Amino acid sequence: MISTKKVADNFSRGADIYDRNARCQMHAAKRLACMMFKECPVLPGGAKVLELGCGTGFLTEKLFTMYPAADFTVTDISRKMLARCKGKASRLGCGRRRFILTDFDSEIPRGRFDAVVSGMSFQWSSDLEALASKLHRILPEGGRLFFSMIIEPTFRELKETFKEQGLKYPGPRLLAESEVQKCFSMFNECRFSSETWCDTYKSTSEFLKHLNRIGAGNPTNMKLSAGNLRRIIRAHNAKFARGGEIEAVYRITYGMAVK
Repeated sequence: MISTKKVADNFSRGADIYDRNARCQMHAAKRLACMMFKECPVLPGGAKVLELGCGTGFLTEKLFTMYPAADFTVTDISRKMLARCKGKASRLGCGRRRFILTDFDSEIPRGRFDAVVSGMSFQWSSDLEALASKLHRILPEGGRLFFSMIIEPTFRELKETFKEQGLKYPGPRLLAESEVQKCFSMFNECRFSSETWCDTYKSTSEFLKHLNRIGAGNPTNMKLSAGNLRRIIRAHNAKFARGGEIEAVYRITYGMAVK
């Protein structure tokens, strides 16, 4: 089970080097921003926008640039991530903006919002359907939600290695695309698209270190001994290394929902 405190601590540790290393997250932010701008090229002055899980601001910077007259509420679960985002965004001119430290699973900022956006954060939710219902309530008729998130079968090969070694995979349970779509069924209109995105690493060890560096490592309180970790690394390298490299395969879904 995902530990909220562990997620916050993990991302706070990774905040200082996140921008240099979170390549998949940067890619997804660009695509989600393009998707949102295509659907909403203009927001009226004073339109209220809520961003959930801002991280260090990959998406926030784009939102501030696209909608300079909007009223933004920007949130994250990690104090250090939020501080970095606020620092980077401070040089961009835009309307009113608030930065709030919060866990979107337990508390959504009060008020009504014309649009809600979240980049690569919803996979950390312990109950996506309940979260979707909360967001549905704070949007007016015609209000829109835009999001991206990691889904199955992300890291399928690594999970296969854990299973073959008789060990429980310590990462979060990811949802299938059909499960994500079902969670947002209360909205009047939904559109989804998904893509596969790949990255390569020198070894399984480097891949796992990368996840830990950016804060996307084990979000549970499940312990993996050093001996079992070495077993996983050896087995995964032996089965999946190609040309001296390990490929990590991400599956990302992008959603747009209208109330």
